[in-house]
Amino acid sequence: MIPRIGEFAPECSFYPSLSNSVVFDANARYLRHYACRKLKISIGRSKGSFLDRNEFNQSACDVVYCHDAFPNNADSIRVAWRNSVLDPEMMLANGTTKGQLEIEIEEKGRGFKAATAVQVSTEAERNRLARWFPGIAEKFVVIPYFLPDLKSISEDSMNEKLGRKGSLRCLFVGHEAKRKGLARVYAAMERMAPAIRHRIHLTVVSKQTDGSVAAPSLPNLRVTGGLPYESVVHMMRESDVLLMPSYFESFGLVYLEAMAQGTIPVVPDWEVQREIVDYGKAGVVTSGDAGDLATSLERLLDDDELRRSMAARARQRFEQVFAPMIVAKKYSEMFRWSAGN
Repeated sequence: MIPRIGEFAPECSFYPSLSNSVVFDANARYLRHYACRKLKISIGRSKGSFLDRNEFNQSACDVVYCHDAFPNNADSIRVAWRNSVLDPEMMLANGTTKGQLEIEIEEKGRGFKAATAVQVSTEAERNRLARWFPGIAEKFVVIPYFLPDLKSISEDSMNEKLGRKGSLRCLFVGHEAKRKGLARVYAAMERMAPAIRHRIHLTVVSKQTDGSVAAPSLPNLRVTGGLPYESVVHMMRESDVLLMPSYFESFGLVYLEAMAQGTIPVVPDWEVQREIVDYGKAGVVTSGDAGDLATSLERLLDDDELRRSMAARARQRFEQVFAPMIVAKKYSEMFRWSAGN
């Protein structure tokens, strides 16, 4: 989607690398990583990616934009590198050892120092990396994910949605049901009193690619596999709440998709997700505990004003921070800054 930035920022144009050597290098590294995962052996230290310097010179481009391992032969070529070290608390909670985390920080630190600019998704990440690497703090730039086709719900539809009362319509979306926390959602539903459960409608859209999660007997539960993107967006527009209390989440594009439709996202209490929902102003931050999740849903069910204000803030935050025009402008500023440094 990156070349489509030009649709919103015409001053930016992109040249996709077509070099056979670059394609071979990328595929060879992918196969190596895949084999190591399957064989459950250590991948070892990153050897970086490869840049065809002749192709770059012939392209007349000003900057290389890289969302891969840092090109180890970039030398003096300006590189805007999209990369980060994910939330250490989340990584340690999900099986990463302190030693593995230290190795990743060391390896990525070399790329951070070699890059002209380093793109991260949130202010929290930038602030943390700036503390870790104070000598290059100015290199870290915050730009969220670019979703060129995502549009917010219309004003009329939003007003109609905010005026609804009665049952709470909840939606879970995620191919990986276990990692995305579907079992947590079910546990929260089962924890509620029967009278409350009857007032909550839950739709689950998941291929459950990481293992099936047994569905409990709930009065208003619908479970389906994969659906076309347009259908999922329509379901978000019709829903009040998106439930995705993931155990591990690098970002979570589905949260932005929900916010654009005026749907309140329920997110895990990790660094990036807290910031996405403006620390609870534009969504619910949950520990994932069944009791905590159930309490949050009951509040949204019983407090119409809270539900309306949070939904309105979610849509507003999308339009002010994550809308494609806003994000494309930030990309343009980063590329211009990189070209001049």
